[in-house]
Amino acid sequence: MRTAPQLVAEARAELDHSLDDLRRMFRKKSGIAYVGRVDTSPQAQNWFRRFGDDVRFCYVNPRGGEAAGVPVYTSIADVPDYVDLAVVKVAPAIVPQVIADCGRRGVRDVIVFSSGFSEVGPEGAALEAKVADAAREFGVRVIGPNTNDNTFEQFPVPEHHRGGLIGLVTQSGFNGRPIVEGVAMGAAFRRWVTVGNEVDLEVADFINYFAHDAQTSVIAAYVEGFKSIAKLRLALEAANAQKKPVVMLKMGSTERGARMAASHTGHLAGADAVIDGLFRQYGVIRVRDLDELLETANLFAKMPSDTGPNCGLYSVSGGSTTLMAELADSYGVSFPDLTAGTVDKLYTHLPNYVTVSNPIDNGGGFVIAAPQKQRLEVLELIAADPNVDVIVVGLTAALGLLSDSFAADVLAFAPRSPKPIVAVWGSVLTNSPGYRDLVRSGVPIFRSFRKCFRALRAQADYERAKASFRSRSWDTPALSPAQAAALNCDGILDSAAAASLLDGAGIDRARERLAGSPAEATEALSALGGRVAMKLASPDIAHKSDAGLVKLGVADGTSAANTYADLLARAKEHAPSARIEGVLVQEQIGSGVEMIVGLSQDPDFGPTLTVGAGGIYAEILKDAATRPLPVDRDDIREMIASLRLAPLLDGARGAAPVDRQALVEFVFRVAQLGLAAGQRIAELDLNPVIVLPDRAVAVDALVVASGA
Repeated sequence: MRTAPQLVAEARAELDHSLDDLRRMFRKKSGIAYVGRVDTSPQAQNWFRRFGDDVRFCYVNPRGGEAAGVPVYTSIADVPDYVDLAVVKVAPAIVPQVIADCGRRGVRDVIVFSSGFSEVGPEGAALEAKVADAAREFGVRVIGPNTNDNTFEQFPVPEHHRGGLIGLVTQSGFNGRPIVEGVAMGAAFRRWVTVGNEVDLEVADFINYFAHDAQTSVIAAYVEGFKSIAKLRLALEAANAQKKPVVMLKMGSTERGARMAASHTGHLAGADAVIDGLFRQYGVIRVRDLDELLETANLFAKMPSDTGPNCGLYSVSGGSTTLMAELADSYGVSFPDLTAGTVDKLYTHLPNYVTVSNPIDNGGGFVIAAPQKQRLEVLELIAADPNVDVIVVGLTAALGLLSDSFAADVLAFAPRSPKPIVAVWGSVLTNSPGYRDLVRSGVPIFRSFRKCFRALRAQADYERAKASFRSRSWDTPALSPAQAAALNCDGILDSAAAASLLDGAGIDRARERLAGSPAEATEALSALGGRVAMKLASPDIAHKSDAGLVKLGVADGTSAANTYADLLARAKEHAPSARIEGVLVQEQIGSGVEMIVGLSQDPDFGPTLTVGAGGIYAEILKDAATRPLPVDRDDIREMIASLRLAPLLDGARGAAPVDRQALVEFVFRVAQLGLAAGQRIAELDLNPVIVLPDRAVAVDALVVASGA
């Protein structure tokens, strides 16, 4: 079995290779061979023209000859030397042979439009595997199959464009088209790639390519699933290193597999929680709809780097500014009061019955009656205020002269504004002079205040996060022979094996002894001293407290003996066929903050770490944070800080603060154990972990080995 560092090294080598190949693929083409049906329709001619007037074309089809002046060759072997790209649209069964023929002819770049592969079932998947084999054998790079024809489409840069270009990668051509149609609202694109079934090149390859492409400022993606998690992480790391935001619409946010888990951790660490955790590690901006993907990516492309978080909200009515303020506040967007000096100067232009401290309401009539020079002076005052980093102008409707004049002010002021401007056009009417002027101004445009302020909050979060972008180490000490032996089974570990595994990782546990009789229970209580907890030991009963198989506060030998007998009787009634090891007699830990720390396996991301509110209500509270491994201590601190219970760690209602650093170290050791064990730990549940002023200690443990 290859280790995680080996897998990462392989992924890095693959990304380095694909980066070189994509740079070659996206260079201007000399000649293109269209393999498949000969199409002389006007649509086909338009498709040819997207590559440039000086690019030569030919068809490959058994009929031979020529069509509409374009040569038709009977095989790939006959195409001229100038052909450096093949576009394939043939029956799926012959695609592997076409790929091989391209490789033999020296055509190294291929786009496969053909469908009928893994998307149709096992037979298609087997055929797709043959395509992959042919590509590897003959050194051909493939986009597709089951993709669209847009990879080399040219997108016009809008008039008065300001800002950078968006690199777009999608797994759906249909859902990518609405994004590039954003040119109509002022967005500008470097290129759009639809990856299809990713038989060779995948989403991570294109994120990595855009990260290293000097002409790309922002990376946008529509993704339904990830092929290689190691490559994805490295590609996101590359985007971080280049300070290029990644805005992603990730589909498939279901709790797949979680309901089948045995542990609390498995229920808390659902598929979407893992994806959110990964995105937080790498500062990925997650959006939930196509228009949000377009508008948010456009904001990041146009917003200068290092823009501050403070907004000045400016509109034409009290109703609009109230709505802006409420939605900005709901997303935690900062809009501090303007300085007293700015307020006084604004009132020299605006009526004294409007509010101008922030939000700024100009009353509407001012925009119609005042000359533009005076209206621009208001914008200049807002932009000059030291408490404003971004100006947000809001128009909720197409209001004729009112909205047209307000938009004309944005058009006139945007080129010289010292602060970026963001506009919201809330009307469904886009054929007015006002909307056209907003587009011509080159400022980012949103179609709702909600999405505007959600994006601005994401932009502020990204600016804060990028200072701490970093790589995570995949290195971890190997499991000891005793730990490996403990995991050499399939199912829930017995108490001895679980103890061996955790002790080998240096994870602090409550002192305990396994009693096999009432007398041994009495002896264990005496040895541990003080009050003890007693719980049934059985690998077949996962959650003992739910079955009444845990007893706290046992204080003397007689009680210990009686409790032993009572727990065994209860266990036999609850699960007559369960294997019973005995009863664990455990030191009773004092009062502290109860947490859960665990590991689980995600089908795509592998080992994941979860930290959250623990105890018997862990699944009800659902206050948890999840990250795929590896993590570092800063990740763990961020996870803990994100919890609703985090203030309890600092002391509440007279309680002493707990040792946060001890908790961080405890969680980090669990994470390192998960990384070392890889797939061998299916689930690990430490619940509760009691965090005290001087330590963090596991009171109960459930470990499920996968048998891998």
